[in-house]
Amino acid sequence: MLVGLPLLILVVGVGGIWLRGILFVLSLIGLNEFYRAFSGAKILPIHVVGYLFVAVYFFALDMPLVVFAAFILANIFAVVVFYHKFDVKECLVTIGGFFYVPFLLSFIYFVRNDSIYFVWLIFTSASASDTFAYLIGRKWGNHKMTGTSSPGKSWEGCIAGVVGAAAIGYAYAVIAVNLEFDLSVLNAVIISVAGAVFSQFGDLFASAIKRSVGIKDFGKVLPGHGGILDRFDGIMVSAAMVYMVMILL
Repeated sequence: MLVGLPLLILVVGVGGIWLRGILFVLSLIGLNEFYRAFSGAKILPIHVVGYLFVAVYFFALDMPLVVFAAFILANIFAVVVFYHKFDVKECLVTIGGFFYVPFLLSFIYFVRNDSIYFVWLIFTSASASDTFAYLIGRKWGNHKMTGTSSPGKSWEGCIAGVVGAAAIGYAYAVIAVNLEFDLSVLNAVIISVAGAVFSQFGDLFASAIKRSVGIKDFGKVLPGHGGILDRFDGIMVSAAMVYMVMILL
């Protein structure tokens, strides 16, 4: 992880084909983890369709999102219809995995293409949310957010995570403004809050998946952190929300 984090920061900073490449690799690994979680650690024939669409997706990443999403969905349904030996659940997992992993991860690329300043808010909002939620929730978290899906989460921790992310976003914007970068403090705070809220949703969603399929971690590719999905569960959802809020501001 000590090597991976600086490499990720460097690639995000450079952007372009390098960022697209690393997101492609992360998507393949994350999608593999997702499929194996639902299939008893096996790779099924229909999963190959998902891997192929990841390759096509990242090759044509600059196409309009809605058009490409419709294209992918139509083709997957076509495979399901004409190759009926696949189980319906397997088909739905294949489709869902594509939109859950590579589709959400690709928003890091879209945000970076629009603004190098906002792209860092994806990571700061998710990380600050995790850190403050853990620290405050561990000591003062008396009101649980959910039942069995994520029993360690509390409303106190949730609020602390959002407030902490807003504070980090504010500090980041103030520093940027002082360095004469074009970044609105208010926009940075709004984006950080949205990113923090949906980062927590992403974490809860991933926890619910793991509970439902009976696994502790999605993988072991990151020692001490689990798999790609264990590390990026909140970041992926945060990236999509940061992009949506950013284009509305």
